[in-house]
Amino acid sequence: MRVSRLTSPRLLLIAVALSVSALSGCGSLTLPMASAAQPPAAVAAPNPASIPPAAQQAIPAQQAETLAGRILFVRDGNLWIWERGNSHQFSTGGTWSQPQFSPDGSEVAYVYWSNNFSDLFIMASDGTNSRRLTRSQSAVLADNSWAMRPTWSPDGSRLAYVSDQNSNFNQVWITTKDGNTRRQLTSEALGLLWADSISWEPSGAHLAITAAPDNRAPSQIYLLDVTKGTYEKFSSQINGAFDASFSPDGTMLAYMGRPGTQPTLTVQTLEGTTQATFDKLPFMRSPVWSPDGKTVAFMSSQGGVFEIWTLTVTKTADGVTLTEPRQLTRDAAIDPMSGLSWAR
Repeated sequence: MRVSRLTSPRLLLIAVALSVSALSGCGSLTLPMASAAQPPAAVAAPNPASIPPAAQQAIPAQQAETLAGRILFVRDGNLWIWERGNSHQFSTGGTWSQPQFSPDGSEVAYVYWSNNFSDLFIMASDGTNSRRLTRSQSAVLADNSWAMRPTWSPDGSRLAYVSDQNSNFNQVWITTKDGNTRRQLTSEALGLLWADSISWEPSGAHLAITAAPDNRAPSQIYLLDVTKGTYEKFSSQINGAFDASFSPDGTMLAYMGRPGTQPTLTVQTLEGTTQATFDKLPFMRSPVWSPDGKTVAFMSSQGGVFEIWTLTVTKTADGVTLTEPRQLTRDAAIDPMSGLSWAR
């Protein structure tokens, strides 16, 4: 019997908890339960408030000097930006999630998260001109759906995302930037039960997705052909893999694998023959590359609080090497489910 969309997010929680969340060591994913009350009125596009920068966060001086660009993250349901050694709050309202800079850094896609639905929005990176791409809220509560994980195409004209709009579990969709044209890429009938985080290959040909074929297998990284909808499994970690990120030159993937009981940061060439790993920090998630492709930022939790760490990646004829990590934020308490985004 088909499961209604009212129920499917809870079932998705069970399926994903067996794979992605268990892999990360971060506990269960927390998806909002649908409310039994009447659905709220249609949500308007939220606008960021102008907020004075927060107090400076202590970081190693050499990092402030050498790391360029802006890193976008979520804390307490609001957008924050790290830049030049400081972190400052960028939005209010507590309903913001999973933000992603556009390839040129001029726009931000994000998820508006409500009690029983979520939708994708785009705005300029200065917080103006917010507009809605999906309409998951229905007048009938059981027909609400979820849109999550927006990821820009390399040319900035489209976004990939996951949604249960036409399925029991989240599947991969692509929409044009104006939200007028959408198509579904994956389905249970084609062999994937559910999908989660997404990274778009710089050539535009493939998506690296976290997915699983059934609720018995842990998630792995799959490479999905954007045009054909076909896919192949990229990772083969014993206890699964998740949170993939393409390098800017498209030659490597950074992702979290789990060969043992803790996530391991893995940087692997697309050919799959060369890789480097790092496993000295607990509960790691969400690797993302710097725009110049020399550094990977990721999250790690110590004492129950997630902070941003970075390490340098070097690719040579002999293989891939990773430096020891350095801590970028302190007392940031970052939302691990929303990931990181790095732009110039």
